[in-house]
Amino acid sequence: MTRSAYVLNLYQWADGDCFRCASRNVPTTLLGEVLAPIGDVYQIRACQTCVLEMEEERRRHAQRHGLPYRPGGLGGPCSP
Repeated sequence: MTRSAYVLNLYQWADGDCFRCASRNVPTTLLGEVLAPIGDVYQIRACQTCVLEMEEERRRHAQRHGLPYRPGGLGGPCSP
């Protein structure tokens, strides 16, 4: 299994729209939700390409700061 496949397998996927690159109706993972003042809830979802890019950003950040990196943390508690 490639590193990319390993990382992607850490997330659950459903068709949706990516908040980051604006791809529509592609496999996405839920990263969080935003509650609008009128009570509407909007899901923040990211596609597979963007998840891999954000995971790489997390890995580089952790490496620069001497912190441990564990993939699969997008959408969870703030961590590098």
